[in-house]
Amino acid sequence: MKLTKAVAGDALVLEGIRIPDPEEGGRREIDMVIATKNEILFVEQKHWSGSFTITSEGRFFQRRKNGGTLMHKDIVAWTCRKGDLLCDLHERRTDSSAPPSRVVLVFSNKNLEWDPLPDEVPAEAYDELGFIEMVEKMDKSPPDSELKETLLGFGTWDAIHLNGGKTLHGDILKYPFEKTDCTIKHSGILGLIAGPKSTLSTGQEITDQSGPLVAVVGEDGQRIIPFANIAKIEFSNPRSEWG
Repeated sequence: MKLTKAVAGDALVLEGIRIPDPEEGGRREIDMVIATKNEILFVEQKHWSGSFTITSEGRFFQRRKNGGTLMHKDIVAWTCRKGDLLCDLHERRTDSSAPPSRVVLVFSNKNLEWDPLPDEVPAEAYDELGFIEMVEKMDKSPPDSELKETLLGFGTWDAIHLNGGKTLHGDILKYPFEKTDCTIKHSGILGLIAGPKSTLSTGQEITDQSGPLVAVVGEDGQRIIPFANIAKIEFSNPRSEWG
């Protein structure tokens, strides 16, 4: 869903926002929120392989290409609940309701086999291209200032964009410089002569295998990711008191 922000116009697009859950404790993550003046989209992305069907209880039954199977939770109800948590918090904070919402599922693996969702499922579903086309066509007016403030007050993951296009999300636990978003250029073939060098857009030059210490989502523990492997770093939003 990398192209979403490019086609979203004045809509507010946030990825990986983490909202408090007062009922069950901890935080819940919403893959993407798209907010306009008239609606909010709560987007759940799945990169499943194989195929899936939906049971009578609303659970998603996946058959993988390797023959394995997985019974997932009702991801529509789960995403609805996370959206309700966000809207309830906004209403408590501002004493005004959030605009109507939609739950959107995006299945980003082009090889996944799936049928349209049944009419009774309260969600929309797209492949990645279909999702981008839907965003292009939707009303993209900006959200009101109070909703924007609420949404920007939630924490997000730090994003590390690696050379080659892969993106890692997680918490940057240690960083050797002031935490400012940056792009990173590498010496490339010239490094064979003068030695490898990575230059940050914030001015620092790195000539060794140092880098930020990161707890990556989905991985156990933490690890150093060398600056030499990174193309861009985007730090999370600072969290407000309600986030």
